[in-house]
Amino acid sequence: MAKVRVGIIGTGTIAQSHATALKDYPGGEIVSVFDVLGDRADAYAQKWAVPNVARSIDEMLANKDVDAVIVCTPPFAHAEPTIKALQAGKHVLCEKPFALDPKEAERMVETAERAGRFLACASARNRCDLAQRRAHEMMEQGELGDVYHVRWSRWRFRGRPGHHIFPESHWFLDMQRAGGGAMMDIAVYQIDSVLWLMGNPKVTSVMASMRQISEEPPPNGVKQDVEDHIVIMISCAGGKSAIVETAWVSNVKGADGLFVFGTRAGLRFDPLTKITARRRDGDLKMPWMGEETYSAVEEQVLLTPDNYSQDFGNVTQQFVNGIAAGRQPYTPGRDALEVTRVITAAYESVKSGKMVALV
Repeated sequence: MAKVRVGIIGTGTIAQSHATALKDYPGGEIVSVFDVLGDRADAYAQKWAVPNVARSIDEMLANKDVDAVIVCTPPFAHAEPTIKALQAGKHVLCEKPFALDPKEAERMVETAERAGRFLACASARNRCDLAQRRAHEMMEQGELGDVYHVRWSRWRFRGRPGHHIFPESHWFLDMQRAGGGAMMDIAVYQIDSVLWLMGNPKVTSVMASMRQISEEPPPNGVKQDVEDHIVIMISCAGGKSAIVETAWVSNVKGADGLFVFGTRAGLRFDPLTKITARRRDGDLKMPWMGEETYSAVEEQVLLTPDNYSQDFGNVTQQFVNGIAAGRQPYTPGRDALEVTRVITAAYESVKSGKMVALV
């Protein structure tokens, strides 16, 4: 099978991860690169032995040696190169967050469908994680019964981009360029996962709370107007629900956890563990207990701890694998559109202080 030939648009931090994933990978290779900062594109090409540096997006898209494009620009600049690439007949993997508003996301998805090209989004990176893929299989096969609730809490002790990490990437802290803070950086992944692990039910309403940790501002006068802390409650059709919690800055450790609640069994991640109820017969019981008492039975599904960092490479590899096989990659743009709707509703909820219904 021939390698999928990839063009990279934008050569910042995340573009390095895609290059690492494709280095010596038999399924794909980077053949062209473009960045509005020409010197940075040249340095990237030299570092990763990319044979062509395009001086415009149009020049790259006119290159017949490019089969697919990975858009690695900051969030405010995702839509235009994605749409142009699809119209030029290229398949696209767009970095997260997919878009800054649902209308923009709809244009991207509709363009892909009209062009007959695959559109994937990196906000679904965790679908490439072994533990989440196994959990999703268990859900689809009915092993968990009806999955009605998923909760994912993921806290950084100190991990604010443009400050504690990636100190030169100040755009993370700028609402106009990033579209948001911890929501767009971390929660975007969690929203995709909790919906996916429930079978992507229709979202009916969203309620959210946010906070900027102004008590610990970024140094050197860097402006921040995005949130550090986010809590989202998602209600779905059929009485299904999800809770997402995350932060760039927190004073807590050991509070992370991903849990799946099903009518037959539940799951706890890291390591992936299945939990079922076993009826206790003949055991000594307290007087206040009923006739039916149960104990929890835990079965470790995977023998190794979950490793969420691996997905940063796998999302790139599974994208080129999907293109080569002629199938939709694991991370379809239409699902990213739904994540965009949830994010937009969450920001509206914060502004209004009320639950926001999704039609």
